[in-house]
Amino acid sequence: MAIITMSRGTYSGAIGLAEYMRENFGYRLISREDIISKLGEYGMSDDRLNSARHRRLSVRQRKDLEWTHYLACFRAALAEEVKDGGGIIYLGDNGHAVLHDFPNALHIKVVTNMEYRIDNFMKRNDYVIDRKEAKKLIRKIDEQRAKWVKAIYEGDVNDSAEFDLVVNLDPMSIADACELIRSTAELPQFQTTVESKKKLEDTVFAADVRAKIATEIDIIDDNIDVEVQDDVLSIKGTVHSIEEWDELRELLRQLPEVEDVESHLETPVEEPAHH
Repeated sequence: MAIITMSRGTYSGAIGLAEYMRENFGYRLISREDIISKLGEYGMSDDRLNSARHRRLSVRQRKDLEWTHYLACFRAALAEEVKDGGGIIYLGDNGHAVLHDFPNALHIKVVTNMEYRIDNFMKRNDYVIDRKEAKKLIRKIDEQRAKWVKAIYEGDVNDSAEFDLVVNLDPMSIADACELIRSTAELPQFQTTVESKKKLEDTVFAADVRAKIATEIDIIDDNIDVEVQDDVLSIKGTVHSIEEWDELRELLRQLPEVEDVESHLETPVEEPAHH
């Protein structure tokens, strides 16, 4: 069974698909709200976000740093949930972006026609608004999600190339769509092997270390990446001073799981003062 991420347009029917997969094929569902509820375990508190806001940085830099910390912790929390491998559906936008490098992951986009989406919207909201207003709200939410993906992940929610499978509910039932997903998830590339299990462990570990960098030390870490391969932790990007590198090195030294570190960090060269 694969790790499935399921992205969708507003009220496109993905919830129904995910629930059918749970009831009939034994998949466990994880929602975005489930992951957000776990961010406190990674030190992602209001105080932590405020520490980024109060740095002597530009408004844009502070905003970027806040999102860097949020995304690092979100990825670590989601990685922890899927670390045992398949049989899981993450139902939330941008799962394909968060878990883009995870082995066994099947990234799905669910689409359907606007009339279906309007009907679904009205049903779930007890028919308190008319169809014209429902259509307007759906398009507004779609636009907001598209802007979010572009700003945070530099991606395009409408680019089918970012997904392994696009499921169009127009010509098929929920049951038929889920059978298509199930059969796709059984393809060899989505199955667990010894190699993929090791890669999954390494990727989850790297995500956890990256979250610790975001939350346990006070550096400007908006350009730092962590990878683990063959039990070697590789850290890349930029630190802004020797002091920041010392803080980072001390954190890594204190992690009992880290035995071997390869640093590919760069420190910006300051321009000499002119007198």
